[in-house]
Amino acid sequence: MIVAAGAILAASSLVGCSSASGDGVTTLTFMQNKREVVQYFDGVIAEFEAQNPDILVVQDFNENNFVPSLIRDAPPDVVTRGSNSITADFTKRGIFADLSGMPVAATVDPNIRQLVNDWGQYNGQTAALPFSLTAAGVIYNKDIFAKYGVAVPTTWDEFVQACESFKANGVTPIYGTFKDGWTINQGAFDYAAGGLIDVQQFYDQLNAEDSSVGTDSPVSFAKTLPPVTTAMQQLMSYTQPDAGSRSYSDGNAAFAAGQAAMYLQGPWALSELVKANPNVNVGTFALPMTNNPDDTKARVNVDMALSVVNGTNHLDAAERFVSYLMQPDVINKYNAQNAAFSTLADAPPQQNPQLAGLAPLIEAGRFYQGITTYLPASITKDNYVQAFAIDRDAAGFLSTLDADWQRVAERTAN
Repeated sequence: MIVAAGAILAASSLVGCSSASGDGVTTLTFMQNKREVVQYFDGVIAEFEAQNPDILVVQDFNENNFVPSLIRDAPPDVVTRGSNSITADFTKRGIFADLSGMPVAATVDPNIRQLVNDWGQYNGQTAALPFSLTAAGVIYNKDIFAKYGVAVPTTWDEFVQACESFKANGVTPIYGTFKDGWTINQGAFDYAAGGLIDVQQFYDQLNAEDSSVGTDSPVSFAKTLPPVTTAMQQLMSYTQPDAGSRSYSDGNAAFAAGQAAMYLQGPWALSELVKANPNVNVGTFALPMTNNPDDTKARVNVDMALSVVNGTNHLDAAERFVSYLMQPDVINKYNAQNAAFSTLADAPPQQNPQLAGLAPLIEAGRFYQGITTYLPASITKDNYVQAFAIDRDAAGFLSTLDADWQRVAERTAN
């Protein structure tokens, strides 16, 4: 589908599905990727339209419509997407317009701008303006930590000691939800990899090797990641015996009820925990993977980034809308309400006490993007990591990733 979309762009300029009515009002389509924030953007759009009566914005919150809209040559004008390998494919094919000349582009935190650029660019252009940064770590029950006199660990040895202390007192150290493979990927796999290797450098080297990745290549999953899978095995050993049959929703309910000391989940789980138990007392810290606290970083994701589709008939109107969305009172309010971090260079600190343990790392630019977010969608990573969580066959897990990486590289080679 992405290749087909790229072919459309190569054949002719994409035409956005904006339109101008006889009364001089331009209609823009805004496709955003999060159903849960439709109401927020409805309010923002109403305020924008009040200040810009010549523009009408129609919100589409089904991002699955994006590729079909490209195939039909009727894409949205403005789109938000998360940073991942799929979005990078669109970017590298020139699907999005260059926004580098917009004044708001200069207001983005350089460290966060680099996260987006690391995925790849089209002729050095600025294809997206980061709007929201989410940070994930270890969610911990403050009351359980206090009850057993366990401090928030700052080194790997301290973390292991904390887990052993909880076990000795009959407390499950980490609640596991292996029934949903994505929870292992974004948790144990991403955290262990991000804390032990330079994820961006690893993928840069893999991409340079392309389809030659294998037993004879200098870098591969099997050669580079054994320390990561070893750490993952230790992390998973601290979960409850029935982790293999427990889902994300099971984990939220159990952790909210105090059935474990820690939970390897992102900020999206925080509101679910509060729903399950309004009195739950939790915080978050970045998982330390070495014995040097200076090595500890937070796992992040550019959850929303604003782009204008190349070839829109109303570029000026689209850029005016993007500029409005990037205003501090819009972007900072959104992130404060959604347990996320603003992407602006001069953003105020995130005040959510549940994120206090991650905030200093975000402010200092000490973060990484998850290793699993770089994998193409055609690699069924959730199934693979789920199998690894059950059989603990690290060699099989990593060799399968190598084989799939090579297969995708060969298939997509130019």
